[in-house]
Amino acid sequence: MSAAGPLPLVGRRVLVTGIANEASLALPIAQVLRASGAELVCAGLGPTPYHGALSTAAEQYLGGAREAFESTVREHLGADVPELIADVTLDPSLEDLAETLRLRDLQLDGIVHAVAMDRTIRGGAAKPLLQVTREEFLDCMSASAYSLLALVRVLLRAHVLREGASIVALSYLGAERVMSHPYRNIGVAKAALERLVRELAAELGPTFGMRVNAVRFSPWSRSKAGGAIPGLEEAVAHAASRAPLGNADPASLGCEVVHLLRPGLGVTGEVRHVDGGYHVHG
Repeated sequence: MSAAGPLPLVGRRVLVTGIANEASLALPIAQVLRASGAELVCAGLGPTPYHGALSTAAEQYLGGAREAFESTVREHLGADVPELIADVTLDPSLEDLAETLRLRDLQLDGIVHAVAMDRTIRGGAAKPLLQVTREEFLDCMSASAYSLLALVRVLLRAHVLREGASIVALSYLGAERVMSHPYRNIGVAKAALERLVRELAAELGPTFGMRVNAVRFSPWSRSKAGGAIPGLEEAVAHAASRAPLGNADPASLGCEVVHLLRPGLGVTGEVRHVDGGYHVHG
């Protein structure tokens, strides 16, 4: 990138969410951001004071999540990248995140929202929608969609999101279509996420000059979440054969995120596709 001109994100600090381990899609995005000159702050899951009484299994899960998050950031992004623990489904935890950023004077110019969770996909099987409980539906919506709104709100209240900042959320074609592989409950949540992107673009633009966009990526089965979706590997192969350019790789996704985060871009409220053109097929 430097050979073609100045790095586009020099002097800009970006909060990256969703790095769980080295297979997370958020990781290659963060690597491209850093190569483009961005200063990174990473937020990941781990135990917080707001989880209350936990079972031994839950404590072990959260402790393991924190260890995997922190070790991944240090190994692949560098020991100088701040690692902050937050549970995006708990408002007090997000408030702590915002307050930590404020106290450390870590003003943000961008956010990458790459968080999603769906408990109806387990062990290589996905529940039909008619079997999804209210709790499962709302948990998925809370983590995968509402968390964007909750995160932006606390950062604004703490005055750590700079005027003119850019926000990018990761989505998928399953927000719009019924897919060949089960993407039922999470697809509904991703549709809500995209609607939030448009509404936030309309609200944050006039008041703060902020941009909000979403990017739909090619089917991706290498992450823990993607690998749990039944039939996704076959869907990856199908999309690769049908897409005019074949499936996009994570570096291409990272380049699009960099583009949307760069200053001076008059693009907001968009749902972009980085999928090799697969979406053009009906």
